[in-house]
Amino acid sequence: MTNPIGRSTAGIINSHTEKAHAGNKPENSTSTRASTEDTVSLSQESQQVTGLQQQLKDSPAIDQAKVDAIKQEISNGNYPLDAEKIAANLISLEQSLLE
Repeated sequence: MTNPIGRSTAGIINSHTEKAHAGNKPENSTSTRASTEDTVSLSQESQQVTGLQQQLKDSPAIDQAKVDAIKQEISNGNYPLDAEKIAANLISLEQSLLE
């Protein structure tokens, strides 16, 4: 078992237990400790989520090349903007926020 800072607590617990019971044992007896290991198995869904989290972590938040290309197209007048469509989408967004 490990504590929050990653150190094993098994040795500490066994050490304290042995000290507490030291008076009850003859001096020439040997103690045997059972070796236990904690294991964790992740479900397939959990493994997929972990993989997706890593992909998101590795991917850039903004595709700067795409942003720059769109800015250039707007500056050149080659990027068609439909004011009515933009307004309709803004109204739809505002309505969904009020719900």
